[in-house]
Amino acid sequence: MNTYRVLKVKEPMESLAGKRFSPVYDDYANIADYPWGDYYCPDARACVRWDEGGLWVTLCAKEERISAHETRFGGPVCVDSCLEFFLNPCPAAQDKYVNVEVNARGTMHIGVGKERGDRRVLQAMPEDMRLSVSGHIDGWWAVRYYLSWKLLEELTGAPHEAEMRGNFYTCDESIHPHFGCWSPVLAPAPDFHRPEYFGKLEMI
Repeated sequence: MNTYRVLKVKEPMESLAGKRFSPVYDDYANIADYPWGDYYCPDARACVRWDEGGLWVTLCAKEERISAHETRFGGPVCVDSCLEFFLNPCPAAQDKYVNVEVNARGTMHIGVGKERGDRRVLQAMPEDMRLSVSGHIDGWWAVRYYLSWKLLEELTGAPHEAEMRGNFYTCDESIHPHFGCWSPVLAPAPDFHRPEYFGKLEMI
């Protein structure tokens, strides 16, 4: 099981809106496992930080061409160039996980439940998510958002723990189909909704 150490920050992280992005941290989780084909494997990474109020999530990928057509909140953003974070913030207490999926234009899909067939899809973006999307410059594009402890508890019904479970993904089902993950998923076909393969996220 992969383990990622979530470091603490003292100040809010800056908005990425329209900016040039390059991965400057040395503690990224590499989204480098492509269990369903290695024909297209972009450099994709994730970085998570925590503060007293919640989690700062940054996901990025280097792709020369990207697709970004879906504009409806809650729509099938996974068809576009998409970066995803699935998180169970309280695995000792319950089995629900939150899936946050964002395409390259900043359209978001958020669901919550115990498995693929048990998802409640949110109909509007929760307050204080602070979503921002970088420009697509020199191949890189990135998304950043905030998941407050309050929101995660409202969605899952339990307070967060110091050791969480989750996975990071990159995908596209249009211009160059691919399905990459941080913690390997042992399934015969692409399926990100496999919480049994989530890795550990340890707050330090």
